[in-house]
Amino acid sequence: MKTIKIFAFMALVCVLLTSSAYAGVITQTCTIAVTAVPFTQNCVLNLFNQPTAGTLTSVSLALTGVGGNVLPEQTNISSTNTYTFTNSTATIGLSVTGPDSIAVSDTSSPCSGSIGPSTTNTSCTTTTFSGLSAAPVSGTLASYIGIGTITPTFVASGQILSASGSGGVGSAGNLFFGGDGAIGGTFTLTYNYNPPQTGSPEPATMAMLGSALIGLGLIGRKRFVR
Repeated sequence: MKTIKIFAFMALVCVLLTSSAYAGVITQTCTIAVTAVPFTQNCVLNLFNQPTAGTLTSVSLALTGVGGNVLPEQTNISSTNTYTFTNSTATIGLSVTGPDSIAVSDTSSPCSGSIGPSTTNTSCTTTTFSGLSAAPVSGTLASYIGIGTITPTFVASGQILSASGSGGVGSAGNLFFGGDGAIGGTFTLTYNYNPPQTGSPEPATMAMLGSALIGLGLIGRKRFVR
C-alpha cells in the first residue's frame, strides 16, 4: 500500500514538472552607456505576439549595473562678495519610462567651502558609484501584447534630480546649488509566457499521468475493500 502511494505521488510530480518545463522566457535588453547628464536615449523593444508566440503570463522590468559619478556645484552671482557654504550635495538619476517606469539614483558626498564673486565652484570631490540596481517592477500585461514595437517607446533619461546646501551670511539670492555628472546602466525587459499548445500531449507525459491515475485508483479500491 505504501509503495503504491509513493509510486502514484512520484508519477504526479513528474507530470507537473514536465508541464512546467514548457514555460518560456523572452529577454530584451537596452544598454545605456555612462553619459554626461542631461541626456535621453530611446530603447526600442518588441511587443509579445499573442497568441502566435503563446500566452503572456508576466512582464518584469529591471535596471541593473548602474554606475557613473556625481559632483555638487555652487554658483555665486554676486560680482563683489565671497560666500561660504556647507552640506552642498547633488543627486543624479537614471530612469527608464514607457508603459511602466523604473529608476535608480545616487547622491554625492556633502561638500563645504567658500566661493568667490561671479564664480561656479566645481572643486568639490566627485562621488563615483557602480553596481546599483532598482527593485524589479512588474509590468501591465496589456501594454506589452501585440505586433511590432512597444508604444510609447521606453526612454532612458539621465539628469540631476536635485541639489541643495546651506549658504553663509548674506548669500541669499546670490548663491545657488547645482550639480553635474554622468550615469548609465542596463535596462532589461523580461516576458514569461506559456507557449501555444501544439497537438496532443507527448506519450511519455500521458504514460506518467496514466500510471498516477492507476495508482490512485488502486489506493481507492483497497480503502473501499477494507
